Amino acid sequence: MKRNERLIVTALLGFGVGMLVLAGLSGGGGGDDITVSGNPAIDALIPARESEILRRDQVGIDLAEGFEASLTIETSDGQTIPVPANQLDENFQANLGQFVFKPGDGKVLEVFPPQSNCVTATIWPKDDRADVQTIRWCFQVT
Repeated sequence: MKRNERLIVTALLGFGVGMLVLAGLSGGGGGDDITVSGNPAIDALIPARESEILRRDQVGIDLAEGFEASLTIETSDGQTIPVPANQLDENFQANLGQFVFKPGDGKVLEVFPPQSNCVTATIWPKDDRADVQTIRWCFQVT
């Protein structure tokens, strides 16, 4: 291999390693949400912050055992919509501690409007309704 070729190969390898380091440092969000990982009541946000979902995908919160929640949706077109408890998915709620809303016919939202929408979950221990916390996160709708 000629000297010029070795220099080019070395430069390309250095560039590749630099890009890998940069990608690792920039991260992708996901599980590093301090308000979720630092809160024993919250197992996960559905979807995660800044995720992209479809217009009829579900949104909600996954809680530790012994907690309950209510949801309010803020749509990209300026509406603030409390989700009635009877429109949460009962199968998730009863069995898994997940409080999930899926838009549909006859519900407070038939579909999520495109662009950025947000959810505010109000959570409390089942045995102390006065000990209330809230968490808010946003997601993109395509």
